[in-house]
Amino acid sequence: MNSHTKVWPLCPRPQPDESLLSWFERAAHEYGMSPALLLNVVRDTDARPRTLSEASVTQYLYERPVADRLAQLAQLTESERASLWPALTDWELKAGTYAAYCPYCCKDDLSQHRTPYGRQSWQQSWYTVCHAHGIALVVRNLAHTPAHRSYWSSVQLRSDAQYSHADRYRSYRVLSEPAVKSNILACLVEIERSTAEALSGIAPNLYLWGKLSAAQFLRVLGDLTTWSLTHFEPVRCWSAAEELTPTEMQEGQGLIGRTGRMCGSDGSDHQGARTLSDVANPKVRGAALWTAHALMATCHTAASDRRSGKTSQDRQHACLAHAAPASRRWLAHRQAHWPREYRLDHWIDIETMGRIHA
Repeated sequence: MNSHTKVWPLCPRPQPDESLLSWFERAAHEYGMSPALLLNVVRDTDARPRTLSEASVTQYLYERPVADRLAQLAQLTESERASLWPALTDWELKAGTYAAYCPYCCKDDLSQHRTPYGRQSWQQSWYTVCHAHGIALVVRNLAHTPAHRSYWSSVQLRSDAQYSHADRYRSYRVLSEPAVKSNILACLVEIERSTAEALSGIAPNLYLWGKLSAAQFLRVLGDLTTWSLTHFEPVRCWSAAEELTPTEMQEGQGLIGRTGRMCGSDGSDHQGARTLSDVANPKVRGAALWTAHALMATCHTAASDRRSGKTSQDRQHACLAHAAPASRRWLAHRQAHWPREYRLDHWIDIETMGRIHA
């Protein structure tokens, strides 16, 4: 096989919702090659293949000459090419990795005699709950990824403890309706669907989020999640998104709270403001989105062990009252870019609160 081959004699067809990286890895597996080696073939270079990260491979795959070459070699239709190379939104995970997946989606693939594949949604920073199955995404076990195989092979999946747990307690059937039993997961699905719609240019629900355009909703959400994930105190401490109650961590199927963050590393040493795209772990991103829902939504069902008030202003006061002064000043500064009418109708005066608690 060489770069002068007009077309590949065998190439897996991409699934409608499959990511470019997942499809490319499956193509490499068909020829017994690593993604890095196949990438050299496509790029028509004789350079020795380096050990490339998933992020690096994805970056090269988005280069126009590489994309054109791949479309020719794989005989991709226009619709297949458009699906594999969607327009980037700046809300993708910066690491470009599959840090998480839905085991039930993979089980559905196996039940339909398909090789499990990576969904585009799993690489979106705002996506932390499988909307088809109503469960939180689980962290992928990188330690058991076989060499020179697709990252979504059944071998890797069956070695994952969380996948095995799903295999033990769930059948192969596809759920006709999302089975969201947790109020917390329901809120996450709600804000994530609103985010997806906003990224498509659809304005959010007026009665739930207030009078915001799609772009304004994304700005407010981006500021709130960044505020939740950023450490403002001068010593090692925990952000607002990590201050979760026991019920929130349990019903959120593992949302990472203070105790969980003390037991492991997820980039807590990150310097400066930290956005959703900077955090690979979906449990941490889910905590930030849960906090954003509590602060933004007019209707929010709090956990049974949290007293946060019925209105969004009550919840804002409960969350911000004991926050570090630096964090309140940062958020107040960001609010200057929000619509004035929206701030007056839906938010407390953070700067006044800062003076009261000074």
